[in-house]
Amino acid sequence: MGKILDLPKKQYRNAFHYLLIAGFTALVSTCSVHPAAESDTAGTDTVKSYNSLAVEHFMLGENYSMQGDHAMAILEYQDALSYDTSSSTIYGSMAKAYINLGKLERGIDALKKALKIDPNDNELREILAQVYYLSGDNENAEKQYQWLIQANPDDLELNYQLAAVYLKNKKVDEAVTVYEKIYYADTSQVKALEKAAEISLARQQLEKAAGYYDLLIQNHPETVEYYKYRADIAAVQEDIETALKIYKNLTVMLPDDIEIRERYGNILSRGGQKDEAYNYLKSLIAEYPDRQSAYISLAFYLRQNSNLDSLAAYIDSAMKRFPDQSYFPFLLANSYNTNKRYDKAAEFLLKALDVDPENLQARILLANTWETLGKYTLSDSLYNFIIEFNPDEEVALNNYAYSLALRGERLKEAMTMVDKALEIVPDNASYLDTKGWLLYLFGKYKEAQVYVEKALSMVDDNAEVLEHMGDILVKLKKPADAQKYYRQALEIDPDNEALKQKISE
Repeated sequence: MGKILDLPKKQYRNAFHYLLIAGFTALVSTCSVHPAAESDTAGTDTVKSYNSLAVEHFMLGENYSMQGDHAMAILEYQDALSYDTSSSTIYGSMAKAYINLGKLERGIDALKKALKIDPNDNELREILAQVYYLSGDNENAEKQYQWLIQANPDDLELNYQLAAVYLKNKKVDEAVTVYEKIYYADTSQVKALEKAAEISLARQQLEKAAGYYDLLIQNHPETVEYYKYRADIAAVQEDIETALKIYKNLTVMLPDDIEIRERYGNILSRGGQKDEAYNYLKSLIAEYPDRQSAYISLAFYLRQNSNLDSLAAYIDSAMKRFPDQSYFPFLLANSYNTNKRYDKAAEFLLKALDVDPENLQARILLANTWETLGKYTLSDSLYNFIIEFNPDEEVALNNYAYSLALRGERLKEAMTMVDKALEIVPDNASYLDTKGWLLYLFGKYKEAQVYVEKALSMVDDNAEVLEHMGDILVKLKKPADAQKYYRQALEIDPDNEALKQKISE
């Protein structure tokens, strides 16, 4: 039944796999009847007749089983057991017949009786483990595999199956440990280490995954996919140097793979090699003028390394070539927002939404931009629209709540919105600060302090949150402590006239 776990099996395991998977088809199994224990009358015709009848019925059962008539086989096995109840072989064959008929519970019961007689029959124990697995009883399947592996520690197939059962039982660390054990026992078992790497990557255990891929690359340098995974992990970890090194090697290994070249260009745009990044991306665009990836990477590069006017000129040309791509106007809008050119930001956000009307990020940023411009009728209308169709969009809920708090309007409604945002993401510093500021506006200064302190424990370099803490401490009659927070905020935002005024008071 290895196929269930996607594993190679020994011959008898293959037989049992096809038995269970292909609609419980016939299984041919040879077995011998253990003779009954001899008594004082051993050797008499009566005893010989007893043993011969057990054998006779057993062999008839085997014959029916070979013909696929498992119901008749069971009747013969039952007759055999009426003459010999001490044979694990008869119980085992009966169990297989029950399983062939889909009667898993009866099959399990017969297997248990067989193993009670002969606990060391590993073939039957593995069948029992697989039947438990099939019936969804993964805890008992796990126990049986652990028993089997204790008796056969070097059987890698059993280890594969135990790892699969661990995953079913949500014992992920144990599964990874087993996959490691398999690989170190036999380094040709690449699949085991791949599985350990895949699981670690899915769990965001990036250091662990990186170690696995490094080992795979070391032992199997011809496999391109390992390099790709390792480079992507490095990029996520902001280890640009490692990512660049790996992708540069890949461009040599696969010079005609445009996707690898584009990925290399993207990582170059994030690195410190300014001239190399610019020249490489320009050459890639010249070679493949109809592919978007290099244009997007160059836009990102220009945003990081050039002035706003040159970025705007480049994006204008990119928008003409790719009029259906919302990324370019959205990126330019972000840059205008960063440079406090909010009218231009709103203009390009509207262009992005013309291309992609369902772009939620663009909608939220546009609402925020209109709010910054004091166009509250527009921003409130857009926030209401976003929340109506995306009631769990916590960013919009928080931003709208904070906008209302700053204006001192509809504070109860604002509190309901930020509470909902915190239900969705309880440990977001921005949402905690919004909640704290609303509590401040309600005059609940001690409660407000709790929320803003928690926000500062997560983000201690935000001038606005620091100023809020200062304001709360003033209300709590702690002016000296408040001054410390005001001064910290002013260091971060030195042009803030309101902070200067509060410090001078």
